[in-house]
This record gives sequence, structure tokens and C-alpha cells, in this order.
Amino acid sequence: MPETIPARGMTERGFTIYDQFADSYGSDVRVQHSSAATAAKVWIFCSKHGFPQESASPHLNLDQAKRVRDALDAFIAEQQGL
Repeated sequence: MPETIPARGMTERGFTIYDQFADSYGSDVRVQHSSAATAAKVWIFCSKHGFPQESASPHLNLDQAKRVRDALDAFIAEQQGL
């Protein structure tokens, strides 16, 4: 069974990384709190495995889609003070 525990962490600037993992094609996916000052926002970063300068659309299986959902739910709950 694939790992589904969120890989939470912090950026060097102190912003929450809600999860990061490789999709089914090996592309890196990261859900991270944004530094935007005007409103609470979240980034979904995707980069081709081995080519971080190139963006990619993640190709998610069901478990990976649940991880993105759970990471976004964590962002939403934190912003709403839940």
C-alpha cells in the first residue's frame, strides 16, 4: 500500500508545506502555503521528475488525489481557525 502520511514540513521562510510526493509518472507535487500578503492562498507546485525548471500536470491515482485533497483541507482548516 502506498504511503499516505502527509509529508508536512516548512519552507526556509517558514511557510507550511502541507504535503509533497511523486505522482504516478514521477513528477514532484507539493501543496504549500503562499507568502501572499493580501489574502490566504496556497500553491500547488508540480515539476517533472529530474527537470524542476519545467512544470507538469500531475497524473494522480486515487491515493495521490486523496493526499492533495487532505493537504488542501488542512490549509482551509488553518485559515478558518478550525
